[in-house]
Parts: sequence; C-alpha cells; structure tokens
Amino acid sequence: MKKTYKWGIIGLGRIAHSFVEGLKILPNATCYAVAARSLEKAEVFKKEHGFQKAFGSYAEMLADPDLDVVYIATTNNLHFEHTMLSLEAGKAVLCEKPFASDLSQVLQMVDKAREKKCFLMEALWSRFIPSMTQFKAQAESGVIRQPLLLQCNFGFVSPFDPFKRVYDPELGGGSVPDIGIYPIFTAMYLFGKPESISVTSVPAPTGTDWTTAIVFKHKEKEISVLTSSFEMVLDNEARLYGEEGCLKLHSMFHIPTKLSLRKNDGTETEIPVEMTGNGYNYEAAEVMDCLDKGLIESPGMPHAFSIDLIKVIDEVVQKAAKSY
Repeated sequence: MKKTYKWGIIGLGRIAHSFVEGLKILPNATCYAVAARSLEKAEVFKKEHGFQKAFGSYAEMLADPDLDVVYIATTNNLHFEHTMLSLEAGKAVLCEKPFASDLSQVLQMVDKAREKKCFLMEALWSRFIPSMTQFKAQAESGVIRQPLLLQCNFGFVSPFDPFKRVYDPELGGGSVPDIGIYPIFTAMYLFGKPESISVTSVPAPTGTDWTTAIVFKHKEKEISVLTSSFEMVLDNEARLYGEEGCLKLHSMFHIPTKLSLRKNDGTETEIPVEMTGNGYNYEAAEVMDCLDKGLIESPGMPHAFSIDLIKVIDEVVQKAAKSY
C-alpha cells in the first residue's frame, strides 16, 4: 500500500482551485489544509473543496505535524519566501512556476532543500501532461527525422492596468516570466539549454515586457523561435519542423491538448494521447511518487533543469529590457 499524503495549499487564487481539482482524483492524496492571510478566505476555500483544516497564517499551517507536502500558489514575487518558510518547517514543496524571481533565489531554495533533506520541485505542470511528453517522444522517434525548428507562441490580450499583477514589476509581472516561460520550457525540454539567445521586446508603461520575441540556437543546429505577449492573441501552438514533417501541439499547447503530425506530402494524422483528470494531477502524482522513493528532487523535473531555466529567463528578461 502506498502512503497517503496530506497536502496543504499556500495561496488560494485561481490556479490553486485548478490544482486541487486535479489533486482530488489521486487516491494517495488527501486535501488536508489551506492557509491564507485571511482566515475567512481560507475557510471559504476549505468548505468549497472539502479540506480538513483552514489557517489564517502560513506559519500555523506549516507547524502542523501531520502536514506532508505543500503546494505554493502565491504571486511570483512570494515564491521564494514561502518555499523557504515551508522547507525550514521540514515540509516537501511543490512551488508554482516561475520557481523564484531570479537565479540567486532558486539556488538558495535548492540549497535549503538539500540541507533539510526535503523534496522540492517546480510546478511547471506542462512537463508531466501526456500531450507534452508524447510531443517529445514523437520528436525523438524519428517520425520527422532530424528536428530543425520549433515555433512556439503564447499570447492573449490583457488590458493594461498598472495595478494588475501581470504589469506590476514588484509582483514579478511581465509576459516572459508569466507566460513566456512555457515556450522557453518547451524549447529546453526538447533541445536543452540554448547556446545563444537573441531577444527583441516592447515594454508596457510600467517597464515590464509587453511583447517579447526570442530566438534560441541549440547545440545540434536546432532553432527555437518563441513569442510571448499580453498585447495580442497568438495561435498558442507549438510546431516542431523536421526534415520529413511537422509535429504540432494544438492550442493551448501548454495544457492537455491534441497532438498531430503533418508529413511533407501533406498527409496529416492525429496522434492519440491518453488523458485523465485536468492535468494538474500529473505533477502532484510525480511529487508523491518521488516521496515514496525517498527522493528530494524529481528525475523528470530536477533541480538542475529549474536552475538552467531561471538562468535563461533571467538572460531573456535582461536582454528584453536592453532592447526597449
């Protein structure tokens, strides 16, 4: 019998609701505790999703000896603080993307996890959803022979408001850290860390990036052309072109979606992808599988990958600012 893990949630916004819906279908997961700065808000979330306990303080929840693992879903600028607080309390942590605000914070988080011998993983859910893992498997199968070019876009219209989270530099706003991370992740998942990075960007009035275009050159001559934007609706697809065809993750490419193959002769077929739940269940299942094995990091989303990812994001953000 596998152990049943008691989950706690820090940060009770929109994404926390989605994560919990995925968590509920896992037989070895218990919706145990939620915490918010307002006990009233925590009680509402607890009642809505059937949790056992609600706390008006993160520290109070983390002091609960029965709590096993914490999912952190606060705003980007608070990921570091809440991850460190949870690790210091000896709890396993699944922290929403982006892992932290910069490389220095990620390195401190990883060091703390190793010091405390606690599990830590970045919650980049796309890594574990079946359509994404099948995308990579098909790319490596030779079905399009040598992959050459990834085109990956993520954009939607978010009307400008200087007080909105996505435009607030103090809250980790900007299209690159918020949604550009998905195209960047996809390129690195397929091809590894880029050898060169080119960036052109348009700023929002608050100084965060509004629209950013990125070109990666990878070690085996692959090129990734990536775009993120809060100014326009993009196709939100990932297309991988190779010598003998194109693999496509349909919109929205970063969530559970359809995968298809178009060969050079024009024939197009859909590649079957088996799917259960809303997608968030896969990352939660990965955490518990790793905990069953006594691991402090996931082989599928290791600390080294998150470190490389934040290094690239940092460089992209810096180059975007220089291009204004």
